Amino acid sequence: MSEIRGRRVRAATLAMVAAVSVATAAGCSSQAKDSAQSAGNAAHVTSASVLQPSVPDHLTIPSIKVDANLDTVGLDGSGAMQTPPFDKPMDASWYKEGPTPGEKGAAAIAGHMDTPQVEKAVFYNLKELKKDQEIDIRREDGTTAVFKVDDVETYKKSDFPTQKVYGKTDKAELRLITCGGDLTKDRHWDSNVVVFAHLTGEETA
Repeated sequence: MSEIRGRRVRAATLAMVAAVSVATAAGCSSQAKDSAQSAGNAAHVTSASVLQPSVPDHLTIPSIKVDANLDTVGLDGSGAMQTPPFDKPMDASWYKEGPTPGEKGAAAIAGHMDTPQVEKAVFYNLKELKKDQEIDIRREDGTTAVFKVDDVETYKKSDFPTQKVYGKTDKAELRLITCGGDLTKDRHWDSNVVVFAHLTGEETA
């Protein structure tokens, strides 16, 4: 909880720096291992428009077989968002200076599409998501925030729409971010894939 309180104090001053940085820090990562999708059978889902803050620890996207642990990233010494760890290509990373998933605002989770060591990382198939498909994020308070996809867009990193992706919102929204587009001469992807989603419910055991 102290992490959440500290994040609230820093959020206003870091918001614009973070917004610009996420576009370049979002790794190129991909599809996770096959998941056991049995957890929802005994769960109770209620509709919800906003949840209390709680740190996320697991991400599930059944339609593209993502079943990933969530690490956290913040800002590095230069004020840029830290890149998700390359030694955990099948994990994704929540940006801890922003809202928690389910809280009011646009929560951001970044992951690699690929890495030098792994051809298909946690978000390899992120661009294949379709409108209304489900995204589930388990949180430390024991609840799971349930989101539905609104849109999937690909933006050139040189023309990234910062305000659209990270601007203020009165709703509980989610952004999933990875690399995409075409490879440059120095073997970097020239674009970002961004999934836009909104909170629809809360799942409890």
